[in-house]
Amino acid sequence: MATGRNAKQNNRSGEIIKGNFKNAAESISSYAQTDIDMNLVFIVLFLLGFGLLMVYSASSYVAYRDYGNSSYYFKKQITSDLLGLVCMVVTIFIPLGIVEKNKNFKFLIAGLANAVLLLVIPFGVESHGARRWIQIPGIGGRLQPAEITKLLMIVFLAAMINSMGNAYISSWKGFLFCMGMASLSSLLLYLLTDNLSSALIVFMIAFVMCFVASQDFKKYIFLVILGLAAAGAVVAYVASDDSASEGSFRLTRISSWLHPENSAETSAHQMLQGLYAIGNGGWFGRGLGQSVQKVSVLPEPQNDMIFAVICEELGIVGAISLMIMFVLLMYRMLLIARNAKDRFSFLLVSGIMAHFAIQVILNIAVVTGSIPNTGVSLPFISYGGSSALFLLIEVGIVLNVDRVSRAESRER
Repeated sequence: MATGRNAKQNNRSGEIIKGNFKNAAESISSYAQTDIDMNLVFIVLFLLGFGLLMVYSASSYVAYRDYGNSSYYFKKQITSDLLGLVCMVVTIFIPLGIVEKNKNFKFLIAGLANAVLLLVIPFGVESHGARRWIQIPGIGGRLQPAEITKLLMIVFLAAMINSMGNAYISSWKGFLFCMGMASLSSLLLYLLTDNLSSALIVFMIAFVMCFVASQDFKKYIFLVILGLAAAGAVVAYVASDDSASEGSFRLTRISSWLHPENSAETSAHQMLQGLYAIGNGGWFGRGLGQSVQKVSVLPEPQNDMIFAVICEELGIVGAISLMIMFVLLMYRMLLIARNAKDRFSFLLVSGIMAHFAIQVILNIAVVTGSIPNTGVSLPFISYGGSSALFLLIEVGIVLNVDRVSRAESRER
């Protein structure tokens, strides 16, 4: 009898263990199905790690010279990256539908995008001849309102265009309304912070978002041709008259770009030193940490000109490899946008993808001397806490869209 009871107990125990294993397997399977795009996560982590490596390499000499600590910029950047990763994870689980469902909420976001810029007036801190940062009370850190405005305008425009519908956004009236809202933020950004590059980025993001949502492409082709013609006319004007750039900081930059030999020690100094760095690197570079130009010659090598240091230390092969990683980043975002569950999510990811693409293209174009010098950072690579923080939040939004899209696909 005792043997029979023991056998039954063993059978029940075996069934319980099997049931537990089955439940665990189902839980693991369910978790795997709700998983986010790990390819995108890997690319972002790779870019962050590579960026930290290059920030340390590019800034170690300058940091030791100015602060007595070769890892000064590296420590600040890794702190911003870690904070950004935490914010990215939190953003993945924020319900984005609240913006889409509440009709008035999007205008609150637009107002906040502009209001945050006004904080520069009472709390602004001047650095490098510009008042573009605000001091965060208590922790002593600085925040760049322009980065907040970029993110909020992407969210606002996605909600606004989505509420308009295909027909209205395809009309001139709908297009001009969205571009007018973006132009207001761009103008305010330029007037309050004297940051023309960020103002242009906001404007270009809005243009791309309207383009991808519109069914009429003719006016966009016309506007692009018109814009290129206007830019060409300005360049031709500066090139034809040596005194045309006098008294204008922006025109002086164009003149320096056209004739760098005339201002090699002033306005064209940074561009020329960047080109020297690229030339020094050759195909395979001088070796990691072996850049010559970063040592007191190339101004702010850890910031906007870090791509030149990459070219010098890792060569053209290293630079192309980095560009391939950015292409893969855009490709993963494109796939997520195509699989988005609704139009609002599609527009959100499209705006974020446009933001990344515009900054990468402008930064590399400036460093290689393809366009006049303007201050645009290279995403996840250049030194900058505000940029890293809000770019990671944008990645969190993209992963959020991907998570929700995958969950809804399984339910169908």
